Amino acid sequence: MLDPDLIEELAAHPEANAPSVNLALAEQGHGSALLALAESAATAADALETIARRVTDDGDALEQDEQDDEGGSSESLLQQLDRLLIAHLRGSGAVRDEVLARHPDVPFFVLAAAAHPRATIAAVERAARWPGRLAVFDRSWLTLISPEALPPLTAEQWCQDDDELLREAAAVLSHEPAHLEQLSRDASRRVRRAVASNSHAVEARQRLAQSDPAPEVRARAKRPVAQGTPRYDVSSTAFASAIGAMESNGVLAPDVVAALSKSERDLDEEGAVFAGRALPHGPLVRLLKQVAHHHDPTPSSIGLATGLALRAPDVDLDFRELVTDASKAMTGASARYGNLTGKARLAAWLGDGVAACQHLDCAWLMTGASDGALASESAVLARSTALAPELLTDMCRHAASSTAVPAALLELAWRSSAVDDEALVVMAKRVAKTRRRGQDLQDDEIDFDPKLRSIEVLERVVLAVSRRVTLTPRAALPVVAMDSRRVRYVLTALPGWSGRLSGVMFARVLRQRAGALSAARSEARSRVASLRDWTERIMTDTEVAVALGVGHLTAQALVDRVRTGRHKWVDGGSIAGGADARAALEGAASIKPLLRYAADQRRQDAAALALWLLLEGHDRPRGAGMVASTVDSLAQRQNTVSEVASDALATLERRQPGRLETVFPQTPRGKATLASALARAYRALGGLRDER
Repeated sequence: MLDPDLIEELAAHPEANAPSVNLALAEQGHGSALLALAESAATAADALETIARRVTDDGDALEQDEQDDEGGSSESLLQQLDRLLIAHLRGSGAVRDEVLARHPDVPFFVLAAAAHPRATIAAVERAARWPGRLAVFDRSWLTLISPEALPPLTAEQWCQDDDELLREAAAVLSHEPAHLEQLSRDASRRVRRAVASNSHAVEARQRLAQSDPAPEVRARAKRPVAQGTPRYDVSSTAFASAIGAMESNGVLAPDVVAALSKSERDLDEEGAVFAGRALPHGPLVRLLKQVAHHHDPTPSSIGLATGLALRAPDVDLDFRELVTDASKAMTGASARYGNLTGKARLAAWLGDGVAACQHLDCAWLMTGASDGALASESAVLARSTALAPELLTDMCRHAASSTAVPAALLELAWRSSAVDDEALVVMAKRVAKTRRRGQDLQDDEIDFDPKLRSIEVLERVVLAVSRRVTLTPRAALPVVAMDSRRVRYVLTALPGWSGRLSGVMFARVLRQRAGALSAARSEARSRVASLRDWTERIMTDTEVAVALGVGHLTAQALVDRVRTGRHKWVDGGSIAGGADARAALEGAASIKPLLRYAADQRRQDAAALALWLLLEGHDRPRGAGMVASTVDSLAQRQNTVSEVASDALATLERRQPGRLETVFPQTPRGKATLASALARAYRALGGLRDER
């Protein structure tokens, strides 16, 4: 047993010791002695193996011995030892693989093991499988791996592997002409770009530069490429840069940016998808301005629309500014989208692109929707699935195995007869929590039309999602009205409610009164409306809507009060929510008096117009021409732009994106009312300034 003082003295200069002495130090030394040995380039493989064994067997004891050491590294002793062991030039492959197994997802350890001059094939494969965020991102860490680390037989296997990441790695590392020729014809653009980056692929690079369909591959093949592999040094700038690339899952190289943003005429559809997802703000907006002038869709415009729809908001600090600039860029698309303006035109273009894209992976769409991409906005997703119903089918199939279902997808599934009730309830239980973008913002509310499915299914779905999303009043109020306790809770909260009837009001009640939510524990009540004493007083429109929805006020009684002047309604949208709930519980006949009165008064009363528009499902669809003429009549009569009418039209557009595209008022104020409605319907697309 070596004396502790002697151990400290010998450990200070490992390079001066005999190999047997260093081995003894590795067997008996404390933590600082092991660090000194691991840091020394003179330490032999057997001593390093001993240190690795002690890290595995005696790690806790070593950490305990060093816990009083002051002024040390912020990393733990074991972490420091592992970093030194995996990068040591004399370490064995077994030691490096053992260390890598402890840190399989830490970029430093993965690259240090793979780039080692004597790297094992397991370490090389781990680095080769490290993902790139998109196919146009360079996985630059592969260039630090020595080509000699990839045996010829393994390279041949990788050239034919189903995983394009392995094929890309083979294209970077192989020097074999047959391999490079095969990979230069690969279906994946990232693999072909890797061949174009390989200085040994002389003939293949010449062909790729002239005829490859991907502009970034052509550009890479024309560019001079560096030869050789950088010297192995984990403290070098090149190594640090590669680590950064791994942490961000690849880098978008300047030549790729230039190639993708040069001109929309140079873009294939797949490349345009990647351009929309990855290009910086400025180059992307310039491309959008170019495609906006095409009256008919082109591969590049379809791809750009899809890519922008899938773009992850968290990647861009200025995502909201990008959406705003993209909306302005779509000004040139006026001939294609008629009276749509601003974000409404952008949403239509995005939806059309997603529906028509031949290079759309449904898994991308699900991931993008879950991440809050524009594709997850109801205004975009509803238009896409209306044009391509198979998209909804594919997304619902993916949702069956997904841990997070986008709320907009659930809303569309509710409307689809192809999705059965039980599948819908299962999806509802996995809906991702939505992010609020504004105070009581209607754009944040998820809408279930209560007449499309049974009231019992509505109850199950609403109760499943109530803690994670905000529901529209017409979706929440019928469920409240089914249970006596829920009704009491809402009536207790009602005196504190002001403003329009919103989903947030019901969400507060439902979330705070969780004990009354269970359908199995509900206190059933009559679904037939009858007048209650408390409704005899003067009420606000919000109170009227709740009373109508829970059955404490009848539609005929409300009409009588409005006719006689006892109630002066203003907020037709709120009252429509109560009427929808009443019709769901008692049938459409229960609100016929309200429908008739609204139809009679719609040209001179904004609240009546709102009711007439929003309750069309219980009567008959309101045609575009009829809507336009009614809006014109009201605008002329009131000599102003009606906020109530604009809100009602905006609600129609949210329920069916594109609905207002064919509505053409003729009067200046009618046109202004429609423009206001479109602005309200799409104001939250891409986020708001007060997002929180």
